[in-house]
Amino acid sequence: MMEISFAPLLPLWSLFSLAGIVCVLTILSIRKKQRGAILRLLGAVLVLLALIGPQITRTDTRQEKDIAFILNDTSTSQSLGDRRAQGQQALEKLKIDASAYQDLEIRTIDLAPQPDEDKSGTRIINRIKQALGAIDPERYAGSVLLTDGQIHDLKDASNLPGPLHVLITGSKKDEDRRIEIVDAPRYAIVGKPVLLRVRVLDNAQPNAKAPLFLLHENGKKQRFTPTEDGVQETVYIADHAGRQVLLLETPALENELSLNNNKVALSINGVRDRLRVLLVSGQPHQGQRTWRNILRSDPAVDLVHFTILRPSEKEDFTPLNELSLIAFPVRELFEEKLNDFDLIIFDRYYRHNVLNESYFQNIVHYVEKGGALLISAGPDFAGARSLAQTGLKIVLPALPTGQVKDDAPYRLQKTELGKRHPITTQLNSPQKDWGRWMRIVNSQTISGQTILQSENQQPLLIVDRIQQGRVAMLLSDHLWLWARGFDGGGPHNALVRNLVHWLMKEPELEENTLRLHQQDEQTIKIIRHSLTPENPPVQITFPDGTQQNVTLKAQGKGIFTQQMNAPQMGIYHGEDTTHRTTLIKGSLNPKELEDPRATKALIAPLAEKLDGSLHWLEDGMPMVQRVSVKSETVGRNWIGLPKRHKENVLGIKRSNLVPLWLILIGAAVCWCLAWWRESR
Repeated sequence: MMEISFAPLLPLWSLFSLAGIVCVLTILSIRKKQRGAILRLLGAVLVLLALIGPQITRTDTRQEKDIAFILNDTSTSQSLGDRRAQGQQALEKLKIDASAYQDLEIRTIDLAPQPDEDKSGTRIINRIKQALGAIDPERYAGSVLLTDGQIHDLKDASNLPGPLHVLITGSKKDEDRRIEIVDAPRYAIVGKPVLLRVRVLDNAQPNAKAPLFLLHENGKKQRFTPTEDGVQETVYIADHAGRQVLLLETPALENELSLNNNKVALSINGVRDRLRVLLVSGQPHQGQRTWRNILRSDPAVDLVHFTILRPSEKEDFTPLNELSLIAFPVRELFEEKLNDFDLIIFDRYYRHNVLNESYFQNIVHYVEKGGALLISAGPDFAGARSLAQTGLKIVLPALPTGQVKDDAPYRLQKTELGKRHPITTQLNSPQKDWGRWMRIVNSQTISGQTILQSENQQPLLIVDRIQQGRVAMLLSDHLWLWARGFDGGGPHNALVRNLVHWLMKEPELEENTLRLHQQDEQTIKIIRHSLTPENPPVQITFPDGTQQNVTLKAQGKGIFTQQMNAPQMGIYHGEDTTHRTTLIKGSLNPKELEDPRATKALIAPLAEKLDGSLHWLEDGMPMVQRVSVKSETVGRNWIGLPKRHKENVLGIKRSNLVPLWLILIGAAVCWCLAWWRESR
């Protein structure tokens, strides 16, 4: 490009002043009719022209290509059906169409899943803004978005330039059934019912008749009941403290797009309101205070403690009005309020006339229905008034032989089972440092698992399951020796705490468990705790339904572990011959798959606002056309990308319009001629 410009040698005011002076002198000369006035004027004009500095400016430019973006959504929902193939075909077609225009540069951006996609869904707006920030705005020709329409950050789409054309993958006829949680508490008191309210939506419309089931951790399946408002309800009772992962399931529709949202995970934390413990002591002994102190040291324990000091069969001559004892509320505790207690402890209790046989039968039923019983046995357990001579006999894991050894100190040992059982493996102090005890009640094991014994292999601590309940027996009353630090003491607090937590079915103390643990974004860890050395493979079911058998490695203390690659987000199931467990990787219910149907409803307002168009790929692929800036960018079967014609300056060359020396010679010639004309 060429143009004329000026480079004045003097300030403009000086040039205008000189021009004015020349004009005045010329007018005076003409009025006086002086010869050569015109020649002098011409010479002055040439001098002024030289001072103005006329130049020729040559500008070298290059027309830049316009830039258009193709945004290819590769989020999780795009993997459903044939959406990814649709998107890939459309991407190739767009590139071919755009290659026909030499003034257009196409930049492809893959909108890959973000690390927090399960919580925030598909986000594209920030990616568009980042891409626009890296180019010259005057070269921007528009964007084409390949997506299923499930976009979750449209509220951030302010001040975006257009046009934005959207090509929708998937089908308008996508079928989907999903579960929507209406009301579900995050916490539940153990043993207390909570109400779960859930809705099943078929293509976003409530369907109260759709079958809906609640799957417990133990595999139990429970059906929901429909209500009049389209919501389905059921009651759940937490049976232990800690996190409990429940699954809601509903059958699939025919030709349903995705089964991912036919299952919804629900996490409820079981919380014990207060652990109510009934401690019944027989004849007072030195260890009685140890039990009471350990239980009262826990603020979560409500302890009710009774000691039988004066049984009805005892006769003495103390007047009744001088006794400061209270009557033992037998009927209230062992009939009316028995089920209010989480744990019953008999500490060196022997058979009095206080409890008749019907009350012992009540305790048996209490245990069978899920209650917990702990027996701390002393010498009385081996006598004629032993609890083994009552109706409790059928739930006791060991029966006395009638002998008590209290003349030979012994050191407690873990049995082979005890070396694997969480009650004893989680005792931190080394076994060799445990202090000795003096007394043990000889017994014959009937059932259960012996986890502690004497040096002579006499059973000392036995635990057992009785139908839905649990029983533990400590066949010595010398736990207090550890509490007093005798012979170095021992982990009395930890032992009682672990024993009580096992009786309360705390997951951390379960002896046979299978758990899945998320190590990082790509890895999960399988952990099995078992009392047996058998190591059957664990079948892992991935969120997409594929399965894989995994063999675990023994780590000691009854623990088997293995890590495995698990890149998918969603619900993982682990199952062996006896156990089933669930892991939620990522969000409990990923936003990305909340409603996987392809839709134009979310993105259409933005496309219209940015002078773009919206096309379903199943209706055909639109053509790419270049249009002028002021033309329409929307067509029935085409998308328009405006021509910006942005030019970049490569260089500027300037030269004098007329050589300065030539102007000065011309001026001199004019003045010489004027002088010659005037002299004649």
